[in-house]
Amino acid sequence: MDNLVWDGIPDIRTLDQTIRKHAHPLNLIVCLPDNQIPDFQTAQDASDAECRLKHRLDQAMQCLQFDSINLIEHILPDVRFWLVPPSRTHHLHEHFHHISWQTEAIPQTESKPDKPWFALPQTSERQKPEHILVIGAGISGAATAHALASHGISVTVLEARKAAQAASGNRQGLLYAKISPHDTEQTELLLAGYGYTKRLLGHILPESETWGGNGIIHLNYSRTEQQRNHELGLQKHHNHLYRSITQAEAEKIAGIPLSVPYDHPSCGLYWQHGVWLNPPAFVRALLRHPLIGLHEDTLLTDISHDGEKWIASTPNGTFTATHIIYCTGAHSPCLPEINLAALPLRQIRGQTGLTPSTPFSEQLRCAVSGESYISPSWHGLHCYGASFIPNSSHTGWNEAEEASNRQALAHLNPALSESLFAANPNPQKHQGHAAIRCDSPDHLPLVGALGDIAAMRQTYTKLALDKNYRIDTPCPYLPNAYVNTAHGTRGLATAPICAAAIAAQILGLPHPFSQRLRHALHPNRTIIRAIVRRKDLTP
Repeated sequence: MDNLVWDGIPDIRTLDQTIRKHAHPLNLIVCLPDNQIPDFQTAQDASDAECRLKHRLDQAMQCLQFDSINLIEHILPDVRFWLVPPSRTHHLHEHFHHISWQTEAIPQTESKPDKPWFALPQTSERQKPEHILVIGAGISGAATAHALASHGISVTVLEARKAAQAASGNRQGLLYAKISPHDTEQTELLLAGYGYTKRLLGHILPESETWGGNGIIHLNYSRTEQQRNHELGLQKHHNHLYRSITQAEAEKIAGIPLSVPYDHPSCGLYWQHGVWLNPPAFVRALLRHPLIGLHEDTLLTDISHDGEKWIASTPNGTFTATHIIYCTGAHSPCLPEINLAALPLRQIRGQTGLTPSTPFSEQLRCAVSGESYISPSWHGLHCYGASFIPNSSHTGWNEAEEASNRQALAHLNPALSESLFAANPNPQKHQGHAAIRCDSPDHLPLVGALGDIAAMRQTYTKLALDKNYRIDTPCPYLPNAYVNTAHGTRGLATAPICAAAIAAQILGLPHPFSQRLRHALHPNRTIIRAIVRRKDLTP
């Protein structure tokens, strides 16, 4: 696989000729000169193929971000584009093993060596997959299966219930990125994932009525939120993603009057490419691939490894594969794989409500969020919420939470709340969805290879005496076992790009994440933290 790099922006003809000349799969890497959406120039006598390439790139770059590298797929078969902001052009070796410069080379900064517990499993352990098992068919599992199938890998997905029935079963979720104005790992992940999911959504569900909207308005609902949104609004290099808006602008976009308690100098942020979407439709589209086999109502009851392959036992039979990936969310603590069940994951209950639209509410053209959110009407219903109840595993409907969600909507927009609930004041007459989200203690997902906890405790036991003690012993990983879970409330933005990262790690492909972000998401961080703090990990 060739990884071809330009310092600067090549014209469309150069790209087209390069694509025709080189074998596929092919990675085309463009190091951007500044934090602006690039203009790939076309010649006056551009061919139809060149014009199509230009149009597709322009469409794909609408959600470009400049905090980290951008992976752009589905422009052409077996061709992936990587657009690199100036801050990352000296760190290409964090993403690519070998690169071939098409221009004068940019000097590269040598990466710091990985700690052994963050290093990839050794080559002898990284067999080429013959077949892969994915456990869980929510957004994370569906995206992981789709990412692997897109590279020609056969995947079997086992789901204990129905696909997209748990935390991914909300009727209308919001795709945008509630980020910090600071350069954190979470901001890096959310910005990269937001654009990646938006492009993926447009690819697998083009012209679909299961997603849409006129952007997302996030209001200043507190002084803290006002300050955060103000600082983000000053980041002019991302104005095409999010920008500060006045109340008059917000009301023109939303189509209805808005209640804004903190409106100086702006009322909030506008994510113009943000959308509402129906997560179950997204999940079904991801799973709709000839190399993916879905088995619903198939609970994993036992898991073992015979030295060559994983053996998954279920009431519906036994399934085998060389690799296994757990995308099990809040069900993870109940799994027979103790090395996942023992990790310190948190359960957070969430409930949303549905209510019929009214002539007034039908005027709402975009989703509005603050402490709560409401989406535009879809098939005559609005979705609103959501509750946030830590350490709860209850999945039944809760009238008190419905009342709380209605109260939150009344605070978000009193006129809209009055219009929707005047004729339906009784929370007992409900529609909606309740489920358990999965989160980690540091609120970052767990993405990567699974370590053997008992063996890691023995190997790295001296870290309990000195967390800086140098140990170079390779990490004792489980054989070909991975996890993509704990996405909390942000799974729409984070799970698909984390799926791409898992596929890259398993298949030896260029990696979409920086070294910093890979370390921040690695599941072994929780095990090493427990060793250092002398905490026991038991399921």
